Amino acid sequence: MRQTVKLILYYFIYQLGCSSVISFIAYAGHAIRRYSESGTLRLPADGEVSLSVPAVILSLLLSNVLMGIHLIWKNYIDRQNWVRISGRLMISILPLTLGMMLWMNYLTEWFALPDLTADMFIQMKDHVLGVVSIALIAPIVEEMLFRGAIEGHLLRVWKNPSAAIFASALIFGIIHLNPAQIPYAFVLGLLLGWLYWRTRSLLPCILLHLINNGLSVILMTAAPESASSMDALFGKTTALALSVAGLLLTVITIWYIIRQTAGSTSAQAHKRKPEV
Repeated sequence: MRQTVKLILYYFIYQLGCSSVISFIAYAGHAIRRYSESGTLRLPADGEVSLSVPAVILSLLLSNVLMGIHLIWKNYIDRQNWVRISGRLMISILPLTLGMMLWMNYLTEWFALPDLTADMFIQMKDHVLGVVSIALIAPIVEEMLFRGAIEGHLLRVWKNPSAAIFASALIFGIIHLNPAQIPYAFVLGLLLGWLYWRTRSLLPCILLHLINNGLSVILMTAAPESASSMDALFGKTTALALSVAGLLLTVITIWYIIRQTAGSTSAQAHKRKPEV
C-alpha cells in the first residue's frame, strides 16, 4: 500500500508543481508588462492576475505527460501491461461504454451533486489542447497510473482481485475531488479495474476511457445549453427507457467479455514487482 500512496503523492506533486510554474510565469509576465508600460517594477496584487484557460490546460497537459514519463521511467509500466487482445473484444468496448454512460449519467443526475469544475470543462472544450487533454492524454495516463501501476501492484500484494479492483476504483473516484464526478468515476473505475484484471491489458481500458471522455466532450459541444440533463434532453420517459436499455447493454457486453476471456489467469499475470 505504501507504493500506492507514493504514486498518488507523485500525481499531486506533478500537478501542483506544473501549476506553480505556470502561475509564476503568468505573474512574471504581468510584472514585466507593467514595468515596460510604467517604468516601475511592482509585483501584482492579489487577484490582479488569474490563470487563463489555456494556461490551466497547459498545466494539466504538462503534469500528465510528466506523470506518464515517470511511470515508464521507473518501470511501473512495461510490456506486460500491453497484452494484445482480440479485435472482437476491443470492438465490444464500444457498446460497453455506451451502455454504462447511459445508465450512470441518468443515475448520477438524480443525486444533483455540486459540480465544481463544470465551467472549466465547458471552456476547455473550446480549445484544441483542452480537447486533447480531456479526451486523449488524461485517459492514457490515468489508466497507466490507476490500473497499470496502482491496481497491478495491489493485485500482486493482496492476491485478492475484488479488493484490488475496489481500492483502485475508490482512489480513482476520490482523486477527482469533484462531488459530481466522484460517484461516476468510482463506478467507471470498478468497470475499468475489472476489465484490466480480466484481460491483463491496458489497451481495452484506455479505449473505454477514451470513448467515455471523447463522447462527453462531443455531448458538451453538441447539446443545447438548456439540456443540462438526460430528462431535459430526451424527456423523462425516454431518458428512463434509455437508462434501462443502457444497463441491459452493459450486462450483456460484460457477459460477452467473460465468455471471450474464459480461462484467463489474469490475477497470476501480475507477479512482477516494479522498481520504486
